[in-house]
Amino acid sequence: MAVVEINSGICGFVTRVEVKKTDHKTVEVDIDTDCPNLKRVAASIKQIKPAREMFCKLHDTDTYRALLKGLAHPACPVPVGILKGIEAEAGLALPKDAYIKVSA
Repeated sequence: MAVVEINSGICGFVTRVEVKKTDHKTVEVDIDTDCPNLKRVAASIKQIKPAREMFCKLHDTDTYRALLKGLAHPACPVPVGILKGIEAEAGLALPKDAYIKVSA
């Protein structure tokens, strides 16, 4: 199982994502978040086919389309965090931390 913890930044919301293979073509995604906007749409992402998600444009992924309905901010890092977890659990990439550092 891949586990991704996403600290979204100034909003202070934390999202924890667990991705588990259910068979060789599908993963199950479980999202637990403090964000009230994402809570409304998190349940719409359950069964995902990684091969489809990882080989299309970001705006065409089922993950991004589902989350778009709840995202209040276009720079929210949650969609990419979920996709990284899907990628790792499916064996399409090794698990490795990724982060965004912003300085002013």
